[in-house]
Amino acid sequence: MDGNKKFWNNAIKFLLLSAATFTGFLVFDNQKSLASTYKHGSITIPAKNGTICGAPNYIAYEKGFFKKNGLKASLVAKPTNISDLEAGFTSGKYAALNGDFQYLPAIQNGAQILAAGGLHQGCIEVLVPKNSKIHSVKQLKGKTIGTPGQGSTGQYVATIALQHAGINPKTGVTWKTYDYDLLTKAAEKGEVDAIATVDPFAYQAIKENHFRVLINNNNSQNSTKMAKIGMKKSGSCCYLYISQKLVKENPKKAAAIVKSYKEAAKWIDEHPSQTAKILLDKKYVAKTKFVNQKNVTALIKSYHFALRRGSGKADLRYYAKELKKAGILKSSTNVDQLIKKAYYKG
Repeated sequence: MDGNKKFWNNAIKFLLLSAATFTGFLVFDNQKSLASTYKHGSITIPAKNGTICGAPNYIAYEKGFFKKNGLKASLVAKPTNISDLEAGFTSGKYAALNGDFQYLPAIQNGAQILAAGGLHQGCIEVLVPKNSKIHSVKQLKGKTIGTPGQGSTGQYVATIALQHAGINPKTGVTWKTYDYDLLTKAAEKGEVDAIATVDPFAYQAIKENHFRVLINNNNSQNSTKMAKIGMKKSGSCCYLYISQKLVKENPKKAAAIVKSYKEAAKWIDEHPSQTAKILLDKKYVAKTKFVNQKNVTALIKSYHFALRRGSGKADLRYYAKELKKAGILKSSTNVDQLIKKAYYKG
């Protein structure tokens, strides 16, 4: 009896040891497989903010461009405060960002990010309610403009147009800040005279609330009239930014990120309807009566997505000059040196 008991005890120990060894092999193989699939490791992208122009983040993730280039990506909410983004890049928490030329002042002040190229053309508009007596930029003098934040691209686009119309953007108008989804109501209630915001919020205001467009920074048609109010012909609106810390410490990983965005932007331009479906179905962009697949597809087409390295640099230089004129960048700014410092050389 004791012999049988000893036999079964040994048998159980053997089975347990074998199971543990097998599990260990599985874990090792799994880790080895992950390391092989994601040879450049993990990245975190502050992407989710409800805008259509963030499409390259979502498509690079959903269509597997990050994975194809050896990156295990996580998409998280995009902080509304630029200082929070700066801290994330400085600490190494964030690897890349789909953002606007609003980050130039932050870069001048030491933000650890580099622009890697323009991603698409305009998505910012300055609007007035349908019954407004304002019909030109010059008529904004002395008025109040609502924006989604101090230092937002909406404010900067309006600022550029104001100074081209001879209005001091610091003293000639009053600025008020509201959340994206409250800007339209603020204008309808008379709390502000105009709003400067981004799609799909601008598009929604135009279609549902019949707001009128004063300024649209998408000058893909190369309009001289728009250029006269500072909207650069075929100018990039949004840019790819990558972590300066990452570029220094792991240039191959940085290059893989840039390649992923380049491929994603190309895919978007070639598949606008499928892109719109992904953005809406995956709830990256909130679906409404007017923010639907048909209309989002049309907006995506109008943005002309592509990663523009050379022209993006020229566009950024243009906006730096405009922001210097407006006093947003320091009066002592050497624009060429700033862009040299701010641009990814890889």
